[in-house]
Amino acid sequence: MSEAQTPAEVVPDDPLEQGVRQFLDHLRFERRLSPHTSEAYARDLREVARFARRQGCPDWAHLSQNQLRAYAASRRRAGLSGRTLQRELSAVRSLYKFLLREHLVPNNPAQGVRAPKSATHLPSPIEVDQVQQLLDVPVTDPLEIR
Repeated sequence: MSEAQTPAEVVPDDPLEQGVRQFLDHLRFERRLSPHTSEAYARDLREVARFARRQGCPDWAHLSQNQLRAYAASRRRAGLSGRTLQRELSAVRSLYKFLLREHLVPNNPAQGVRAPKSATHLPSPIEVDQVQQLLDVPVTDPLEIR
């Protein structure tokens, strides 16, 4: 948990927050992920936990696949990119895998939820002058010819 978080972001006695903390401890101590990675997971999962609280979910076991789809749709409407949504949903899937392994939830509602595809960007073509510069480079040994 980052020191910069405000009390509004973390609800200490909340079962949703307890699940996040257990998962973050797992990431830190068992998987030994970097603090930056753990903070990214924490940020994403606490955002989902806030949404779950607004939906009336008392804990992770009560969050449904439809609610997670609604979460993804609301985040998309808020302007989040497909990649950001993919990262957030990946964090939720990882959390549920952990919670399932620990027998804290009966199923993984995040399993079938997919984020919208991200736009793919084609590489820009190389200019003719740049190709000519590459071809004009003097070659001194056979390896450079390759």
